Amino acid sequence: MVVSPVLLLVVWEVLSRAGVLDVRIFSRPTLVATLIWSLALDGSLWTHTSATLLRLMVGMVVGVVPGLFLGLTMGLFRVPRAVVNPLISATYALPRIALFPLVLLVVGLNETSNVVMIALGPFFTMTISAMAAVLNVDRVYLRVAKSFNVSTADMYTKVVLPAAMPIILSGVKLSLGLGLLGVVSVEFLLANQGLGYMIWHSWQILSLGESMAGLLVAGVLGYVMFAALDRLERALIPWAGPQH
Repeated sequence: MVVSPVLLLVVWEVLSRAGVLDVRIFSRPTLVATLIWSLALDGSLWTHTSATLLRLMVGMVVGVVPGLFLGLTMGLFRVPRAVVNPLISATYALPRIALFPLVLLVVGLNETSNVVMIALGPFFTMTISAMAAVLNVDRVYLRVAKSFNVSTADMYTKVVLPAAMPIILSGVKLSLGLGLLGVVSVEFLLANQGLGYMIWHSWQILSLGESMAGLLVAGVLGYVMFAALDRLERALIPWAGPQH
């Protein structure tokens, strides 16, 4: 799993030392690693990373949980799907950054607006994924559940959710990628801590090595979180996981 990233770093190092890449822009990986180590020792890296992780986790919860419930509801019931689906389709296509002024007017210029902006991507993705997952569930399961007068709560938790889990987990992975993209973008615009702020502020003062360090740390975070989701997927649905 780590062969291709390591190979990329090796090629990057070789090209930098050979003068093919301008080290003023693409600082060598060994120099970036040294800088990351020094930032870790002085504590600034942990401050920025923890701020990004906190925003990401809160944004994911705020976006994924209601998105999952809404998507399951739209998949199960025709009326909510007919009413809400056109709204989801219309607003999903809007660029998230275009909604930022509206969010600021409604929520205010504070950390809550950051969380709302981060949550928008996971919310829409999770809603659409969950609805599609339910619509792809074999209707026999639903008819059998109804014939046994299964309660609405059990229909959600014991029938639909387990049957739709493979597609739902794929939606969670997509949501995580959008959440990470959202948190870095928000920190570009409105933050004084976080990896996005670190990348943007370093670029503004032409400290490109530190900017590259922030990019690499964000990439490592994404890799670790996706690897954790892969393990969770194999644990929850081993029959649908990747074959090795």
